[in-house]
Amino acid sequence: MKNSFTLLVGAVILAVLLSYMFLYQVRYDQVAVRTTFDKADENSVQNTPGLKWRLPWPIHKVTHYSKRLQLLEDKIEELQTADGKSVIVRTYLTWRIENPLDFYVTLKDPAEAARQLSSRLREIRGVISRYRLDELVNLDRDRLKLAAIEDEAKQALETSLAESGYGLKVESVGLYKIVLPEATTEKIFETMIKTRERLAENALQEGQAQASAIRSEAQSARDRILAFAERRAQAIRSQGDREASQEYASFAKNEDFAIFLRKVEALKKMLDHNTTFVLSADSLGILDWFSRDPGQASPPPATPPVAGGRRGSSERQAP
Repeated sequence: MKNSFTLLVGAVILAVLLSYMFLYQVRYDQVAVRTTFDKADENSVQNTPGLKWRLPWPIHKVTHYSKRLQLLEDKIEELQTADGKSVIVRTYLTWRIENPLDFYVTLKDPAEAARQLSSRLREIRGVISRYRLDELVNLDRDRLKLAAIEDEAKQALETSLAESGYGLKVESVGLYKIVLPEATTEKIFETMIKTRERLAENALQEGQAQASAIRSEAQSARDRILAFAERRAQAIRSQGDREASQEYASFAKNEDFAIFLRKVEALKKMLDHNTTFVLSADSLGILDWFSRDPGQASPPPATPPVAGGRRGSSERQAP
């Protein structure tokens, strides 16, 4: 019984060893390169996941590489921009193995690939140095050139990697951090202050010009209105003078009747606000027109005693 158990355990261990020697696994996020006596060809690349067959070492040797994106961050470095300003930047890039066979033949180790890419990140710093500071840092998004810098740096790296034949592909290149030195920050603040002062002065001058134009237009409109009003008033006065001369000619024919009409008009204006005005009929001489003979001169009007009051009051003239 004991011997059977020992044999079983030994068989299991042997099966495991044989599996380790003759089988290998490729995960879904990996690619494997199986070499024969350390030589690889197109048939050596295994992309499909699962268990694969191999011969024991040193006949076959299997190297696994990740299909995932790799991140590489560069160290912080101070650069000089095109307009002579200093800026501290930190760049990064993401890469992956596009051709496992070329990668195995040229670099083999991902650490060596990171070292090669890190040395090529200097090309990004060279691209940055061709731009001005206001194209790297600005409140106006339309003036920023960060996207153009990243695209230009990515194209430069792709061209360099294509010539090297490393089998690598750069997916993205970017600026991780932009820091301004203290001296540069002070200069930027001075430039911003001058820019704001210039904008304020331009706005003030523009406002003064608009105010002057508005005042000039208002003065011109005022002069036109006054001139029109003066012409209109003169026309009304002329028309009034003409009509008055006609009335004066009519009143000259019967001056007494004209005086009587003037009195009536005066009374209408005086008694226009709910006022009762009580007079004796004799005081106005109205009945004299009916009692005197034709051609007889009208008697001089007597000064009437006047009693005034609100409508609805009751007042009488003493006899």
